[in-house]
Amino acid sequence: MQKKSILKKIFIYTVSAILLCILYVAMHLGYNFFSDNIHTVIPNKIYRSAQLNKKNLTELTEKYHIKSMINLRGTWPTNHWYEVEKKFAKINHIEYYPIQFSAYKLPKKQEIRILVHILQIAPKPLVFHCEGGADRTGMAAAISLILFKKNATIAEIEKEASWHYNAVSRFTVGYQVMRNYFAWLKKNNLPQSKENFLTWLNSDEKMQPYEGWFFV
Repeated sequence: MQKKSILKKIFIYTVSAILLCILYVAMHLGYNFFSDNIHTVIPNKIYRSAQLNKKNLTELTEKYHIKSMINLRGTWPTNHWYEVEKKFAKINHIEYYPIQFSAYKLPKKQEIRILVHILQIAPKPLVFHCEGGADRTGMAAAISLILFKKNATIAEIEKEASWHYNAVSRFTVGYQVMRNYFAWLKKNNLPQSKENFLTWLNSDEKMQPYEGWFFV
């Protein structure tokens, strides 16, 4: 009887722990969703978000003194959100850079090089966004850490393109790009650094799309 009682307690504690973990993740994802997934990538320099309406754009701009905006959804002149955002940037003297990426399709290296160039030349502080602030935004955030944070670790970079910011699939563009870069580092026995990232980006090494489990 005592053994059964112990096993029962272990089972209850295990199930409770699993349910608490699920609840935590659900609450975290929900918070990101309802808060427009606004987060700091590098303090006073780079911020990330989901697609914002005019009111939230105003609040973000005033709070962080935004000087540049990178729209990772591209140019959509027939869509209301694009016209609102473009007009807002013009009125508030914010540099506006629309560049189109897919949330799941692996981009060409040339497209990433354009993003890197914009990240380097755009006046700071800047904010970038896609639709939900998770997939394409995760890629831009991971690249930003590599470019602007000294000694950024692989764990820190991976986090920017992970479930922490609602990118729950391994097919997201951020996960796929970083996976290719980290694989190249491992193959060449190199540490993570801005210089090595740019070497990889400008190399002839072809990126391979991810094939595997859906969830991170």
